[in-house]
Amino acid sequence: MNRRKGRTVMYLMDAPDIRLRDADAHALDQLNYSFALIKDGRADGSHWMGLKKVTAFLKKHPHIDGVLSIGGWGAEGFSDACLTEEGRQALADSLLALMDECGFVGVDVDWEYPGVPGTGIVSREEDVENWYAFLALLRQGLDERAARDGRAYHLSVALGAGEQIKVLDPARLAALVDQAVVMAYDLSGFDRITGHHAGLYPNEQRGASGAGAVRMLVEGGFPAEKLLLGVPAYGRVWRQVSGGSNGLGQRANTSGNKTISFDELLRLEKQGYTRYYDDKAQAAWWFDGSTFVSGEDSASIAFKGRWIVENGLMGAAVWQYTQDADGAMLAMLDAALR
Repeated sequence: MNRRKGRTVMYLMDAPDIRLRDADAHALDQLNYSFALIKDGRADGSHWMGLKKVTAFLKKHPHIDGVLSIGGWGAEGFSDACLTEEGRQALADSLLALMDECGFVGVDVDWEYPGVPGTGIVSREEDVENWYAFLALLRQGLDERAARDGRAYHLSVALGAGEQIKVLDPARLAALVDQAVVMAYDLSGFDRITGHHAGLYPNEQRGASGAGAVRMLVEGGFPAEKLLLGVPAYGRVWRQVSGGSNGLGQRANTSGNKTISFDELLRLEKQGYTRYYDDKAQAAWWFDGSTFVSGEDSASIAFKGRWIVENGLMGAAVWQYTQDADGAMLAMLDAALR
């Protein structure tokens, strides 16, 4: 049997109408259920609507590791909760207890981002040190469970592919965690100049890239075999693009704030869009003369899968499952990692 050479991880955003497909199970190694939030300094999942469906799916497919993700973009509470030793301990204990209650086998800390102010949440100079200390408590708790239960428990972190990497110590982080997801998407989309939001390599328009972020971490002492390359199951859309040509690097009347799912990307050419591919960035885009869409397609996914294997990474982590409505992206990724 042709075994997969990289791990496949899917984030799953909670919703009342979650539909988990049994046909996807063979291609999936890990499901990161998102997100627990922080309430009064404790991990809280009282807002979840789809937990029963998730736990039933994991029970039916025990080879898939269920991991509890906490935080997410704009999630408040980390800096305050981690400010003191007592606060860090209370948050760690409550997160591990919630993991146990759900029957999960790991936690994923998605603090966006310690040490990077201006993200819309409380930020302090000491956040990075407190983040390490919080992760150390989680490491201790997970190791205790592993020794008791005779199985591995995962500690994961989600990392921004830009400024956050510059303020952390990769080697120090690697000593604490089993996995790090490099969120190599949303690299453009926040201004009115069109560009690749998940280019593996830089091009003339964008210097940030997934490969560049991975290189910085590895050169800083983070083992490649613990890294998961983040892959988006969505595209970013710029509207009313001027300048003609193929639309890349042109000014639009909107930023790339609108997103569409992977299954919608696959239908664009039938809707009159022309598909283009940047061999330098290894990124696809679509343009109809007015609307520009940046996202993944079969070629970019195949290339990223080969790149992950050739560079010895742990695998890929996709944001997120419900944006891959019929499992097409997961199937492509599964094939690319073999």
